[in-house]
Amino acid sequence: MRGKTKGFWLAGLLGLLVVPLLGCGLLENLTNPPALNRQQAVAIIAIAGVPYIEDYFAESVGEEEAAAYGEFGTVTPTGTWDATYQGKGIWEIQGTVITESWGECLTTWTLSEAESKMRLIGFSCD
Repeated sequence: MRGKTKGFWLAGLLGLLVVPLLGCGLLENLTNPPALNRQQAVAIIAIAGVPYIEDYFAESVGEEEAAAYGEFGTVTPTGTWDATYQGKGIWEIQGTVITESWGECLTTWTLSEAESKMRLIGFSCD
């Protein structure tokens, strides 16, 4: 009887360990891994997002407010960029760009793998 009780406690303990893993998304990432890796997510933003940053900025803040800021001029990605997988096919990418008008600016983007859609969610200049 003592051996069965020990096995029962061990199974219960393993169950208690698995529940927090489900909550933090670890098992989701194991069962639904991202299609892209970090470097690919950053490259997509640098190649397909940054050159059109004015359009993404206008989409983010609205046409009228974007017009009040004026044009960005030439925009170039610089420095080290970082990508973090948020789960459910969503990446958050952050990196610095050099703009002709405002100098160095920190940008934050989201990239949806499922929708193949990028959004500029943060733009901050010194």
